[in-house]
Amino acid sequence: MDAELRVLAECQAAICSVFANPRRVMILWTLAEREKSVSEIASAVGISLQNTSQHLQLMKGRGVLDSRREAQTIYYRLAENEPAKSCLLLMQAHQAKANRKRSI
Repeated sequence: MDAELRVLAECQAAICSVFANPRRVMILWTLAEREKSVSEIASAVGISLQNTSQHLQLMKGRGVLDSRREAQTIYYRLAENEPAKSCLLLMQAHQAKANRKRSI
């Protein structure tokens, strides 16, 4: 396997690892609508601020999220890039599958 393909595989694995934790998936669902503050995300997902911050930092590091600071508050949103779009497409596919199961 050539070096370029190996690097691409490692990048894809890093992005896919975002889905390895149900809480991170819930964070993605929460941010699919609009940007939210860390405390809004923590409340929506039902985890502590510290735990939420750790997940958000990892997700931002993987390129799935962007953030901005307004005074003391940090807001997160889905990044406008291919990894984030891939995550959103996967979320939509799972949601469509769940909706089909409910309608049966």
